[in-house]
Amino acid sequence: MSLYQNRENNTHIQMDIANTYKLKEWDEYYGKERKIHIQPKKGFFASYDLHLCNVILQKFLPSPKKNIKRLTICEIGSGDGKLIKDIADKFGYKPYGIEYSTVGAQMANKNGVETIVADAFDPKIKKKYKNYFDIVLSYGFIEHILPPEKAIQLHLDLVKKGGYIVIQLPRFKGYNYWKARIFRPDLLPLHNLGIMDEERIHTLMKKFKIRELVCKNYGTLKLRLPMEKKNIRYYLLKGICILEYVFNPLFRIIFGDKGFETKLFSPAILFIGQKE
Repeated sequence: MSLYQNRENNTHIQMDIANTYKLKEWDEYYGKERKIHIQPKKGFFASYDLHLCNVILQKFLPSPKKNIKRLTICEIGSGDGKLIKDIADKFGYKPYGIEYSTVGAQMANKNGVETIVADAFDPKIKKKYKNYFDIVLSYGFIEHILPPEKAIQLHLDLVKKGGYIVIQLPRFKGYNYWKARIFRPDLLPLHNLGIMDEERIHTLMKKFKIRELVCKNYGTLKLRLPMEKKNIRYYLLKGICILEYVFNPLFRIIFGDKGFETKLFSPAILFIGQKE
């Protein structure tokens, strides 16, 4: 795998774009913090929010066609590459990533993702990869960028005409707001809480030449939260997450692939659209 590097001006994105996370914080996140995260359940007890995300992706993303060159998928802010590699393997896509953190990019490269180490907003990157990918995805990215329109435009710049844009972001609303307030209050100022609403995302997307395929809350209920260190709150939340062994299979039996979404409990938003 090649590792393309472009970090000449990695301390700033652009004068008119603000990123709520600094490079050092991302390096520490992938090098230390992510290793202690409370992991989602697998197998029969697989986390229901991740199951619902996969259901939506399978419904709206293109299936690979025989005897045709593999479709390319690129994740903006690909981190350790595990997410994009998992999606690419399920759909038969060729995975790429753009990652600001060298630590995260090196991990992604080892995981089989061709990774571009760069500020995704660098004009050189946008020029080199303009209209390049069949699918451009971000998972927990646009809520860190101000204004969010800049992040959405970046997806459009990188994807081919007729290609697909996938944007996922968390919802720190209702129960999920208080969960973060209790267990990780430091996370809240680092996120743009104002866009964590499906109607807000729907309205934002109308500004761009994107044909909306789906824009909805999903996940039903999520107990997990990324924890920064092992303290009393960490072990308390880990204990609470044992309930997922009951909730996950129960939700799958009761709600199946549809979920039961509410403004109070739904933990995330997923948008999928097609570039016109």
